[in-house]
Amino acid sequence: MISMRTWRNGLLIAAAGLLVACASDIATPERSARKGDGARIEMGVGHLNRDGKAFHYWDKQKEIPAVCARCHAREGVPEYLKTGKNAPAQHVKNAFACTNCHADMVTYERHKVSKVTFPSGVTVDSGDNNKNLCMTCHQGRESTASVNKALAGMAADTPNPKLNFIHVHYFPAGATLYGGEAKVGYEYAGKKYVGRFKHTAGVDTCTACHEVHTGEVRVELCGSCHQGIKADPKNIRMAGKGDFNGDGREDSMAREIESQKAALYAAIQQYASAAGGSAIAFTPDGHPYWYTDTNGNGQIDKEEFNPKNNYKAYTPRLMQAIYNYTYVLRDPGAPYHNGRYAGQLLYDSLESLNASGKASVNMAGKVRP
Repeated sequence: MISMRTWRNGLLIAAAGLLVACASDIATPERSARKGDGARIEMGVGHLNRDGKAFHYWDKQKEIPAVCARCHAREGVPEYLKTGKNAPAQHVKNAFACTNCHADMVTYERHKVSKVTFPSGVTVDSGDNNKNLCMTCHQGRESTASVNKALAGMAADTPNPKLNFIHVHYFPAGATLYGGEAKVGYEYAGKKYVGRFKHTAGVDTCTACHEVHTGEVRVELCGSCHQGIKADPKNIRMAGKGDFNGDGREDSMAREIESQKAALYAAIQQYASAAGGSAIAFTPDGHPYWYTDTNGNGQIDKEEFNPKNNYKAYTPRLMQAIYNYTYVLRDPGAPYHNGRYAGQLLYDSLESLNASGKASVNMAGKVRP
């Protein structure tokens, strides 16, 4: 194993090489055709964020568990691609090594990924190696199947102390993109869900729309097709017709989804109090994110934020809705990756809570994408 100093020096050399070798494009042929476009190294951001929690969560333990190592270890990806699994790994101090994605540090060729298996067990090949490589990690960790397994045999509206929050995990963009084909969102029985969202040619891959190292969106590309967005993707209406949130107007996809999320959060809180007998609220500050709102003020205060105060009155119906709310929350690009799929998950969750009779949801005017 190389020393940390050697690895760090190697990273700096690689970074310098990448800055000079702009002709070696990380993205697609369409991107490389644009003059002056090339890979950009920016330390402290995205995959190279040395201070990011994703790379320091296990500092005290000095070891990353095998189940997390694929996407959080310094070189977890090539190990997974080679063996189909990961062993526990040394904790990371300096974010990813370049060799986590690059098989060759002279040509910057990426590791070959012929297919991607989602948490649902569904396997896909996007037809683009870089896209497959990105989705090796950006796919979530749970699915309709795992949620159904946890809820099997339980009454829909009866609290069960055996139930605990099921977290899809962060940035499941690949799963959102493939929608009902990947089945990582919670899909209600009897409902049909849209499959892969196919963007226009040239911007239909991860690295065509995102800067590969930082993850930043290449917003300047959006205006070439979506005229009048004023450099703000939140103004784009990408797919689907109708007033999803029922506010009387057809708004941009991002605003429709944001409004649906707000409505679902309110319905979750109302249902939890009625069905479980105790109030619930979400906080981004730490796992398991959903805690008992002991004073009923609608938020998790400092004294409520502790492991012993995790929410304990889950019903299967509540679990399904919370899973979908958190899923869309964890993919901040959901309106653009596959807005119809995200909207369907939110709509069906609202409809389910309303059908329970324990949450008063106004479904009038709402349109399922």
